Amino acid sequence: MRTWTPAELTEMLRNSFSGFLGIDPAEVDPSKSIRDLGMDSLTAMELAIDIEERLGVSLYLDDFTGRETLAQLAAAFVQERAS
Repeated sequence: MRTWTPAELTEMLRNSFSGFLGIDPAEVDPSKSIRDLGMDSLTAMELAIDIEERLGVSLYLDDFTGRETLAQLAAAFVQERAS
């Protein structure tokens, strides 16, 4: 299983998220609140499926709604995988 750094995972989340919103990845600030970026429950569910397919791990909707930013989500994911 691949080990991701927080920076790598943040960039992957940024690219995936921008794809769902139909915007350029440069417009997605990973330090900005996920809600402010436009994530709703449908987007969160689609993004979780996309990440599961790319990483081979299951994420839950709570993983997206309980974290404030994409960078925090990535850091928490890396920390949980290291445990």
